[in-house]
Amino acid sequence: LAHGGQLRGLWEEGVRVFRGMPYAQAPRGALRFAAPLSVSPWSGVRDATAFAPMAPQLARSARADAPMLGGDDCLAVNVWAPTAEPGAHLPVMVWVHGGGFFRGATSEPLYDGASLARWGVVLVSVQYRLGIDGFLHFEGEEHAAPANRGLLDLLMALQWVRDHIHAWGGDAGRTTVFGQSAGAGALACLMGMPASRGLFQRAILQSPSVACQTLQEAAAARHAVAVLAGVEPTLAALGAAQQAAVLHAVHRLASEPALRQQHGLGGRNFFPLRPVVDGRVLTAPPLEALAQQWADQPPALQVLVGSNAQEMRLYHVPGGAIDRVTEAKVHAFAQDVGLNASAAQALRNMQPPAQQTPGEWLCALQSDYYYRVPAQRIAALAHRWARSAHGYEFTWPSPQWRGRLGAAHGVELPFVFGNLHTPTGQELTGPTPPAALAEALQQRWVAFARDGNPGWAPYAGAQPPVQHVGETLFCAPLTQPERFALWEGVL
Repeated sequence: LAHGGQLRGLWEEGVRVFRGMPYAQAPRGALRFAAPLSVSPWSGVRDATAFAPMAPQLARSARADAPMLGGDDCLAVNVWAPTAEPGAHLPVMVWVHGGGFFRGATSEPLYDGASLARWGVVLVSVQYRLGIDGFLHFEGEEHAAPANRGLLDLLMALQWVRDHIHAWGGDAGRTTVFGQSAGAGALACLMGMPASRGLFQRAILQSPSVACQTLQEAAAARHAVAVLAGVEPTLAALGAAQQAAVLHAVHRLASEPALRQQHGLGGRNFFPLRPVVDGRVLTAPPLEALAQQWADQPPALQVLVGSNAQEMRLYHVPGGAIDRVTEAKVHAFAQDVGLNASAAQALRNMQPPAQQTPGEWLCALQSDYYYRVPAQRIAALAHRWARSAHGYEFTWPSPQWRGRLGAAHGVELPFVFGNLHTPTGQELTGPTPPAALAEALQQRWVAFARDGNPGWAPYAGAQPPVQHVGETLFCAPLTQPERFALWEGVL
């Protein structure tokens, strides 16, 4: 590395793999809620053959007595790199995983970077603090616990990439960040932060989850976690609480909408912890920050952004919740997010007749609000201010859950990483996903990372073209532009 220290990795099927390399000191003890501190240089050789622990969390389907997963020594990066000649300047892709800002890990086999590395890029994946460690806001105690610590972690990880990626033949001046869901939302936050300028030149945002909390919502979330964990809502009390109790409190709030509502977290808070607009780290919500920052200083940035056609089916189809939704619940959600009744009804009428049940209607509204409209807004902002913009819509219908899952949230991930036959990949796509679609999607993502051109027309004009990624791939004007117009003033 740049400071002289060395790392021992592995050769795996022609790819150089280095795992679990710390980019910051372990956030334990007095550092748990502090801004990240860089790792001190070392001499000699350090092992880099095993993943770091995931950030502390519970399994997705954890029961009340489920043990904690992960550990505090989680701030690490992993690198997959092809063979490279000395002096190579390979494009770099930096992956930021999703998971609602409270779960997720780079050790998930779905995110193995070998397949992308074989296309000739250096693939880096990054872990960051999650849950209360990364995103719970302690208003008035920012001297000890700055806001949005998970975002500060990502900034430090990108600085590590800038300083060290040349050791693998990567060109720090050709860095593409890419992420999905909360990972894409975190990147949208970074894109509106002046501190990120120059750390990456391109960004791929897959289903960006950009909703941030106000100070009032952040305070409600802190009080809710504290009440459920049985402690006071202070930095000292939550820091001293049993970590398992705190994790279970967050897990309950994430899985029980009525509990969130009871604690003052309305319908727009689909998960209990988010980045917070604190006025320092984040001065405005991402869409506003991008509009302000980019208008003042247009970025030398190229952006590829899109969403999936039926995002929220991931949350409403498994378990049958989609069939239990009432019209009252749909109206309550629309009211919570500020969408008037006539616009909500107009959006329902745009659905095919078979998809106008209350459950399908709620799925459509939430898909728009949480993911599809933000993606379109970012594409429009990038077209106006950035170097270039490209849009896509993922439409391949997963056959899972008797064909009802469709083009749900996250279904594109096994194709992007080429990891169709991992357990999560199979869960999302079924046993016989089209390998040709994975190859096509990887080729286009890597082409964008290489030179900013994924192979279809840029997002521009009154009817901007987007790439439709489904059983066939084609470029066509954005479908239902009037749908996005109905959200004006809300997003």
